Formats: sequence, C-alpha cells, structure tokens
Amino acid sequence: MNMTAEAPRTVLIIEDSNVQSKIIRKQIQALTQFDTLIAHTMQEAEALLRDHGQQIFIAIIDLNLPDAPDGEAVDLCLAWKVPSIVLTASFNDEIRRRFIERRVVDYFFKGSIQDMDPMVASLERVFKNQFITVLVVDDSRTQRAQIKKLLEVQRFRVLEAGDGVEALAVFEQNPHTRLVITDYQMPNMDGIELVRELRGRHKMDRVAIIGVSSVGSGPLTAQFLKNGSNDFLTKPFEVEEFYWRVNHNMDVLDMICDLKSCMETLETR
Repeated sequence: MNMTAEAPRTVLIIEDSNVQSKIIRKQIQALTQFDTLIAHTMQEAEALLRDHGQQIFIAIIDLNLPDAPDGEAVDLCLAWKVPSIVLTASFNDEIRRRFIERRVVDYFFKGSIQDMDPMVASLERVFKNQFITVLVVDDSRTQRAQIKKLLEVQRFRVLEAGDGVEALAVFEQNPHTRLVITDYQMPNMDGIELVRELRGRHKMDRVAIIGVSSVGSGPLTAQFLKNGSNDFLTKPFEVEEFYWRVNHNMDVLDMICDLKSCMETLETR
C-alpha cells in the first residue's frame, strides 16, 4: 500500500485578502499535487476544519485576520492538530518568540508569487516528513524530549535511545530509519563511536547523521564529520537553524534517491 497516496493532501489557506489567497492557491496548484481550501476569516476556517478536518494536513495562516487579530487562527489549527505555517506582514523578536512558543512549522513574509516558492517547498517537506523515522540519541531524557518535540512539529516519527549501544539496537529493530541525531557525551558508547558504527553499516546516501553537543564546535565538529556525520549542531541552537539543517539533510537524501531512480530507469531502456 502506498502510504503517501493514502495520506491527507489538502492545504487550508486562511487569508482575508482575496488577491493573496489566490496567489497562494495558484502557486500550490502549479508546483504540487495538493488540494486547497480557502477561508477568509477564522469563523470560516473553523467550519472548514469541522467539515474537512480529516483531509487537511497543513494550514497556511495569515497572522492578523479581521476576527482573529492576534494569531488566534494559529491556535485554532493547532487545537485541531493541524500543522501551521504563518504568513506575516511584519516581523520582530516578539513575533518570532510567539511563533516558536506556538510551535509553528515555519513562518514567511507576505509577498508576490515568486516569494511563495520557499513556502511551497516547506509544504512539500512537511508532507514527506510524516513518513520518515528519526532516531534521537542522548543520555539526557530532558534533551531527548526537547529535540523530539521539535521534530514532531515538523511531523517526523521519532524514536529514542539513551546511548550508542541502545541506539544500535533500536536502529536494528527499525531499519527504515533515515535520520539519526546523536549527542556526543554518553555512557557505554559516545556519539562519535556511534557514527563510526552506523557508517560501517549504512552509507551517507542511505542514512543521514547529525552530531549534537554543548562541548563546542572546532575539533569536535571535525571528528564527527571525518567519521561519517552529515552535519553538526552546537547546543544551544536556534529553532530555525535546527529545522533548516534537519530538513536540508532530508532534501539531500531525497535528491540522491531521485537521481538513483532516474539512473536505474535509463539503464533499463
């Protein structure tokens, strides 16, 4: 069974401007296979969620609506467990903080149809993420929980392990895992040892690995990368940086997979 074909594929656009909502719909229809629904008010959005909630996989929301001037439509969608991308005409540190606290998938400035391309790419990435398993490895339950929450905002399926030894066992039980995010300092087997073990079994085009540590970058970054890690993050990191690096690594794996598929098709002709 093709799980991608079975998944909800409708984007809910909540935007009071007829022109802006048409621009967004046009770009989504031009670049994706997603269906769209449009609401111009929070009241209309609530009615669409009641009637079509099972078909909606994400919402694009104007932050300031006539009947929801302070982002209430975002809270509405999140209450329906619908991931949300926010559109805003202004931006400052306070607005950014609110986005992060509300755990929105992403945020973009309102603009022309050309400005919509990154937003559409974000839609496609979130749709794909719901079929991807990520393994988070850290001996701190608190740190694992924080990273897990961030990944779940991006709709990933998340597994956990407390050290490298446990991670290998979990990976063995879940061979379709495509991303491993591992801390450095752990008992039994540290992050670099784990990377080395995983790379001995799976190439970089099959599984992406991101090293994470509060120790700092420099030599440690080099050790992770030289032993086969695809990327490295220093804690504490910004939420946007985490999302970008994770999703970028998934995009790279997808591109490699597409290239291999094309090559195989050409070879069979």
